Amino acid sequence: MGSKRIGLARMEALLENLKRELAMGGATVVGTKAKVHTVTDSTVALTESDSGSVYVMSAAGITFTLPDSGSGDINGVTYEFVMKTQGATQKIVCSDTTNEKIQGALIASDTDADTSSTWSAELGDSFSSINFASVAQGEPGSRVKLTCIGADRWQVEGVVLQSGGSEATPFDTA
Repeated sequence: MGSKRIGLARMEALLENLKRELAMGGATVVGTKAKVHTVTDSTVALTESDSGSVYVMSAAGITFTLPDSGSGDINGVTYEFVMKTQGATQKIVCSDTTNEKIQGALIASDTDADTSSTWSAELGDSFSSINFASVAQGEPGSRVKLTCIGADRWQVEGVVLQSGGSEATPFDTA
């Protein structure tokens, strides 16, 4: 079989359209970085193609809606949220608040008293949203990461900064 030269554009197209995993042995990929989106819109409907992105909440009243994970085909999809601006009712909510649940824990740091605690979300709690309605639930500097780990399951991790004297869980059922 003879040799055939392929141009860079053709090679790029072939790799981009590859419909299977690409084994790269011991290769190391460097220079990649997450897409960072500064958000001021009141509602953002996330999609599977948004996975790996970081969303900076730069306005009050933003609601992010996670894609429906009920079919179990978006395992590994992950989103990160960072609060930059204090606002009322900044929220991250599951598409299907009846079936989809959030599990995991958030480390909470009380900035008034320099103490910390943990807010946990167990499956039996039926939490389907994370709400930052006031500084008692989250303030600028808070960071939350959600990863789909199966049908109707989102794993949460992160750190929330809280103050005001009556700190409260940011987890909610709707």
